[in-house]
Amino acid sequence: MIKLPTNKLLASDRLLISDIDNTLLGDRVALKKLITYLQSPDLAFGIATGRSITSAKQILLEWEVPAPDLWITSVGSEIHYGSNIQPDTNWRAHISYQWQPELIQDAIADLSGIKLQSSEGQSLHKVSYLVDPQKSPSIAEIQAHLRSHQLYVHTIYSHQEFLDILPLRASKGDAVNYCTTEWGFAIEQVLVAGDSGNDEQMLAGSPKAVVVGNYSSELEKLRGQKDIYFAKGHYAEGILEAIAHYNF
Repeated sequence: MIKLPTNKLLASDRLLISDIDNTLLGDRVALKKLITYLQSPDLAFGIATGRSITSAKQILLEWEVPAPDLWITSVGSEIHYGSNIQPDTNWRAHISYQWQPELIQDAIADLSGIKLQSSEGQSLHKVSYLVDPQKSPSIAEIQAHLRSHQLYVHTIYSHQEFLDILPLRASKGDAVNYCTTEWGFAIEQVLVAGDSGNDEQMLAGSPKAVVVGNYSSELEKLRGQKDIYFAKGHYAEGILEAIAHYNF
């Protein structure tokens, strides 16, 4: 375990992890209430986002959100800790297994309706595309195509237009599970919040999860599943609603 003496992950008995866009951010009044809640000395705070670490740091600064204790970025392919943003190199090594981004790009180039995102959307362990669902194969067909090239990866589709391809060992859910184990949290001590398809595995893998009221339609499939709370409130208001619901 990486030891950070000032990091609340060492001393807290609860951990709140939230997606950034359209979950944590969107309602400044509710966000201010949530930030007050996050000041609790026995609560650690993490974010799990598709954004890069640089982009995540910038948007949280713009919204005046204190630096998280845990940064899960690039859809779970990067983990950092604390205000000094210390990388978890063990995680990076773990997910590198059988990761072949050049071969992925070569294979996807054969398919229609899928365009590589700009360099800002790419990272060391994430290849990201824009998808035209009217022209592209289905996600299942894309997965089968990659497997036919002996490429075993995570394909994550969100907002009906974004496709992220990650190492098989990487996702927001995998990163959350890794961090809770590394820092000694029982899974019931963790609450996760999200709004879109790239949050699905994280939400489905936690006994305390909230889908905020302004969620994307691809999460409708989770409705009715045990311990996934669909909030009426949007953005941070939905997180606050779940905190009350779970008595967190």
